[in-house]
Amino acid sequence: MCLTDLAGQVDFALACYMVHELPAGNRFFAEVAEALKPGGCVLLAEPAGHVKPPMFETELQAAAQAGLEPSGRPAMGRSRAALLRQRG
Repeated sequence: MCLTDLAGQVDFALACYMVHELPAGNRFFAEVAEALKPGGCVLLAEPAGHVKPPMFETELQAAAQAGLEPSGRPAMGRSRAALLRQRG
């Protein structure tokens, strides 16, 4: 995504209904994590009808490998969602 110029500058990112479409979700999370400030957040939301629980858990594991840990599971109608916070 060419976010290197934003390294450590982003407070919040929104990933809404799109991570499941990417060829490499782990790369997405790694790049977003690098752009976040310490303690920055990502709101991950995926369509519940299309992204089943095992697939969503795989996305959360990819986020964890990038240093993003769930800090909440907001209720969003017809969605699977997690608020991910940068460790450290």
